[in-house]
Amino acid sequence: MSNDLTVVIVSYNSADVIIRCMNGFLLDSPYRILIIDNASTDDSANKLKQQYPNLEVIQCDQNLGYGRAANRAFKKVNTPFAFLINPDLLITVASVEKLLDRMIKQSEISLLAPAVDKESYTRQGVVLRQWIIGAAMMFRLESFRAIGQFDENIFLFSEETDICYRLIKSGRSIGLDSDVYVEHLYRQSSGSSNKVEYLKNWHMGWSRLYYYKKHGMAIGKHNPYRLLLLYCLKSIVAVDKTKRLMYRAKRDGTYASIRGRPAFKPNGDPQGI
Repeated sequence: MSNDLTVVIVSYNSADVIIRCMNGFLLDSPYRILIIDNASTDDSANKLKQQYPNLEVIQCDQNLGYGRAANRAFKKVNTPFAFLINPDLLITVASVEKLLDRMIKQSEISLLAPAVDKESYTRQGVVLRQWIIGAAMMFRLESFRAIGQFDENIFLFSEETDICYRLIKSGRSIGLDSDVYVEHLYRQSSGSSNKVEYLKNWHMGWSRLYYYKKHGMAIGKHNPYRLLLLYCLKSIVAVDKTKRLMYRAKRDGTYASIRGRPAFKPNGDPQGI
């Protein structure tokens, strides 16, 4: 089955967490592994090349974001399946083999995810879903490419929600394999700082509204001005300073989306920095 799957990891300053979480998998994996490095500033690409000579590392000149980087990596994939995973997963060869076996046998599934939280680990086999958490997504690439891949207008966040919506709308199926649990160490994919957190939350606000507008859902509780007012109020009344800063960033991203500003600057860098 090693010729059926390519593993893709999008990395931004993620070398240390990849080594900590995936060392055993990267050493033992029979699958081709592509790391796409989003112009990391911590020498991630070289660290990973030195630690794992079998890895293929694609180095980007700019931070492309998640979906754009994944699309670039997928262009180099010639296997029928691709497994896109976050750097902060405690992944094993055995869990990947189980998912791949399920994908091969259930040809109606276009996207399959393992349980990455204990609540989803119910051991009821494959459960059809409208949406799955984007930390670990195994794609049938024929289906993925047929609907246009990830939306490259998005820098970060909501890209998995958008791809799930489009797969379902096209008549394809999404599954959660509740028999396979992969622990996800949330929010450890890249280093954290006030600057990084502002960038992430700016795009969380921007991408959320972009998704609603794109699919005709920007009404009712998803009304753009309702969302903007909500974030404005929370940025003022939140007791915790960190949360005030988070809501301020979401407010700014939402306002930019309302005004029609793209997620990327003309030079290709993401907005919010």
